[in-house]
Amino acid sequence: MKTKTMIALINQIYEIKRKSIENEYDSLERNLDRIFYELTEMGYRIEIPLKQKYHETNTAVEANLLTDNASTIVKVLKPIIYKKEDDTFSLLQKGIVIVG
Repeated sequence: MKTKTMIALINQIYEIKRKSIENEYDSLERNLDRIFYELTEMGYRIEIPLKQKYHETNTAVEANLLTDNASTIVKVLKPIIYKKEDDTFSLLQKGIVIVG
């Protein structure tokens, strides 16, 4: 499958997972975790940096700051996606986050 298609697919799966968590719809969680596991087996690494400290030096995310002194990632709009190639991971997509 083409890289662009895989990125779009991963973003849609993440969006379903995020919405199911926000709406406390737990019955999908096991199935979505299984899909993420299979993606990992295919060589993808998906990072969701929710509640992590934001650092300007982190080049793997693009951040929207809610305030000047914002320091914690409060929402992840798109996850960070890496792909393993020849024993190293390369960045396919920067995460898009909101920092509060």
